[in-house]
Amino acid sequence: MNPITDLFDRMDAWRHLPNYQLERRADILFALYLPEILETKLGFPIRPELVPEFPVRIGTIYPNIPTDKSYKIDYVALSASADKVVFVELKTEARSIRPEQDKYLLAAKSAGLRRLLEGVLDIFRATNSKRKYFCLLENLEGMGLLRIPMPMKELMARSPFQGANEASRHIEVTTHADEPMIVYIVPNETGPNIISFQEFAGIVGRHDDPISQRFAISLCAWAEIKAGERPAHRASGSTRIPAESQH
Repeated sequence: MNPITDLFDRMDAWRHLPNYQLERRADILFALYLPEILETKLGFPIRPELVPEFPVRIGTIYPNIPTDKSYKIDYVALSASADKVVFVELKTEARSIRPEQDKYLLAAKSAGLRRLLEGVLDIFRATNSKRKYFCLLENLEGMGLLRIPMPMKELMARSPFQGANEASRHIEVTTHADEPMIVYIVPNETGPNIISFQEFAGIVGRHDDPISQRFAISLCAWAEIKAGERPAHRASGSTRIPAESQH
C-alpha cells in the first residue's frame, strides 16, 4: 500500500459521489500552500499563519438581524506587514459559488476587519464554547490583531470561566489592516482575485516531495473533469502537472 497514492486516488474517485464533500477533505492540503500561492498571486508577502473557518457575526454585517450566529470564511490571511487582510474562499466546484455567499462576503469586506473582530468578541460572550473561542482569540493575538490582558488569560486557564464575559471587554482590537480583499480558489475561472486549480498546481508542483507532486496531479484532474463526469479509465496519477512546475 502507498498511503499517499491511495489517499489522493480515493479523493479523485469519491468526489464524483453525490454526498462526498471534497472541500472538507482537501482544505488542509490547500492551506499548506496558501501563503505561498497568495504571495505569488497578490504580489506581497503573506504571514504563514491562517485562520480557518473565520466566524463573521451576522449581527455585525447585518445590524437589522440582531443575532450572534455566524457565517464562516474559509481562510483569513494577513500580509507580513499586517496592513492587508485577505478573505479566501475555496470552491472545488464552480457551481458552488452562490450569489448569497458573495453578498455576505461583500458585507464583511465593507464592515472591515476591526468590526469583524469586535463581532468575534460578541460571539465569545454569547457562546457556550468559550474554550474553543478563546483559542481563536489567542490565535488572532498571535497575528497581532488583538491584545488580551493577562488577567483574562489567567481567568481562562481555570474553570469555570466566571467573569469571562466582563473580562473580555478589556480585550483590545489592534489591527490596522486596510479594507479586506476577497480571493476565490476555483477549478477553472480566471481573474485578478481568482486562483484556478491549474495556477495552484503550478505552485504546488514546484515542491519535489511526494505529497506535493501527487496533490498537483489531482488538482489538474479536478480542474479538467467536473464532479460526476467520470473520465475514461486511465492509470493512477496520469494527469499532467503544468509544464512550468515540472522538475
